[in-house]
Amino acid sequence: MTPAPDPPSNTAQTPVTEPPIPQIPQVSLTFLLVSGNRKSQSFEPETTVGRVKELVWNAWPAHWQDERPPAPSYLRILYLGKILQDDETLRRVGFPTFLASASNASPTIVHLSIRPYALPSDDPAFSKKKRLSVAISRRLSSAGADGESGRAGCCTGCTIC
Repeated sequence: MTPAPDPPSNTAQTPVTEPPIPQIPQVSLTFLLVSGNRKSQSFEPETTVGRVKELVWNAWPAHWQDERPPAPSYLRILYLGKILQDDETLRRVGFPTFLASASNASPTIVHLSIRPYALPSDDPAFSKKKRLSVAISRRLSSAGADGESGRAGCCTGCTIC
């Protein structure tokens, strides 16, 4: 028995095309600090503002270290005059989206504000709350000694009460 002849083969091989990888839309933001420093990053539209703060804080540039807050919760992102809430998504805020392959996409500028924070002090007796409570208790104790304890108000020297 003789083997059957092979069918004629095409001399031109057709290239195997893989299905294109779906591209995920992105939101491109440029963060502008009061100092004038800028940094651009892209995020997925379903990313929450709170997560964006974490990502920005984790990727804080080395030359901005003197401005870095102690935690992401000290960052505020402002867009169109409003402070964005942590639970909002970038899509819900209304940031424009683009495909990663789009070369003409321009980032949206947002302001990155850092909430003021106090550096920890070595002596807790100097905390503002402690000083205020001591001052009020002194005023109240002196009011009782003067015989004016029946007077309405929080203390003897108060002009509001």
